[in-house]
Amino acid sequence: MPIRCDYHMHTPRCQHAAGPIEAYVERALALGLGEMGFACHNPLPHGYGANVRMTESELPDYVNDVLRLREVYRGQIDVRLGLEMDYVVGLEDYLRQQAADYPWDYLIGSIHYLDPACRTPSWPRNYAGDIHALYARYFELVRQMAGSGLCDIVAHFDVPKRTGRAPGERETEAIAATLDQIARAGIALEINTSGYRHAEPPWPEPYPSLAIVEQALARGIPLTVNSDAHSPVQVGWMFDEVEKFLARQGCRQLWRFEKRRRTAYAL
Repeated sequence: MPIRCDYHMHTPRCQHAAGPIEAYVERALALGLGEMGFACHNPLPHGYGANVRMTESELPDYVNDVLRLREVYRGQIDVRLGLEMDYVVGLEDYLRQQAADYPWDYLIGSIHYLDPACRTPSWPRNYAGDIHALYARYFELVRQMAGSGLCDIVAHFDVPKRTGRAPGERETEAIAATLDQIARAGIALEINTSGYRHAEPPWPEPYPSLAIVEQALARGIPLTVNSDAHSPVQVGWMFDEVEKFLARQGCRQLWRFEKRRRTAYAL
């Protein structure tokens, strides 16, 4: 498998993933991956989004579990320690401390909420409001996150399309500006293959869409391919399809992470 790394896997600690964490590693081994990493949802203060993430008290055990697996599987596969970090305006100092407290290999930045109180999701189901306003706010926050220095990888770039309403021509400028900001920040963008298995939108494509991936390639933005696995069977999901697409685009390298340092590997 030319794609060597899958860095976006969850654990049952996030309360919406299933399967023992060892099973994720075993699946990655079976697929022939050289590296895999966990990036469970980070704790947030005040109980924000409490039903979809670890609590603060669980974070040390999560870290220890991953570091234990690193030793168990040493010589077979490299197990990386990551975190999917929700960027929330006003919590930057809290997030910086979280980033400093543990030996992360990478931090995946994501926007799941459009307001500081974490009450407005970035992809509300059955959304009947102004979709253009939603996308405008979402991409504004992605740009802020990219410029914050808090993350190494941008998660599921166009995830608001899970509303069932994809970005259109009115979002073209915002998408371009956001990709430009990611390029200026010198961080990576993930091709998140969970879009291939989600029921919404009704068309099978990753996050971001392949058209947006082409724009990222044109800007020289570093790419990584991740499954966003919430069960062991989802590890490496549809990587073969992404490999074919990247080959057609002439993409010859992807990026790996260790101790928050990025290096290229040949595709």
